[in-house]
Amino acid sequence: MNLGDWVGLGWIVGTIFVSFAAVGIGIIVAEIFGREYAFLWIVAIQGAFQILISFTSAQFVGLTLGGVTFITIAGSLIYPTLELGQNYLNEFYGFKISRTSVNAQLVCRVLTALLLLFLFLLPYPAKFAQNHADFLSLNRIVPRIAIASIIATWITGMVMVYVYDIVRNKTGEKMLWLRAVSANVVSMTVNSILFVLLAFTGVMSVAILTNMILVQILFKFIDSFFELGFLYGLRSLKSRGFLRNVAAQPALAGTS
Repeated sequence: MNLGDWVGLGWIVGTIFVSFAAVGIGIIVAEIFGREYAFLWIVAIQGAFQILISFTSAQFVGLTLGGVTFITIAGSLIYPTLELGQNYLNEFYGFKISRTSVNAQLVCRVLTALLLLFLFLLPYPAKFAQNHADFLSLNRIVPRIAIASIIATWITGMVMVYVYDIVRNKTGEKMLWLRAVSANVVSMTVNSILFVLLAFTGVMSVAILTNMILVQILFKFIDSFFELGFLYGLRSLKSRGFLRNVAAQPALAGTS
């Protein structure tokens, strides 16, 4: 493994950490300034990250370790950060709001995709024809990936919400790590398989598809441990009174 490989691995890990930090900081800001409407802010943050994921899903990422090249996409590195917002909502605001967040993200993704279509039809100056052609070329692969991502992320989000709620009903207030890891591992495995097959079947070989699925599962499994650290940190801030505690509000703590 040469220096370039180490640098590439560092960038990948750094991207994952910074993405989690951005969501974590966003949650803290939401709790401080959003107060009783903090959950709406968090849902908005989730929606913003969904848009970011849709535009980064066309960027392939490759890393060679021990002579073996591992392939994934940039969106798959960022997507697991949604675990933090989703599990936070489920833990502190309840099943119903967490599920509503997943549906809101779906609407956000669909509307964004539809509006993007109109950008392709906008008139452009003749001297910028090449710029327009480059824009169309860049986004040519996006529609199928966007559709695959929209379907996969909605199904994944629902799986995450329901698994988290099922485990919480069995564990109560104990074992936060168990419900978070259970929800993450199950949902992210579903996401990795579903997204890769929907987006790239028929375009890439079976070997590359298998490589991408396994790499995504690996990175998302690692992401789960990053998420645990941030989730426990946020819970600690709540227990110490630095962030609002809404556990006593039954209207926000509905379960299935």
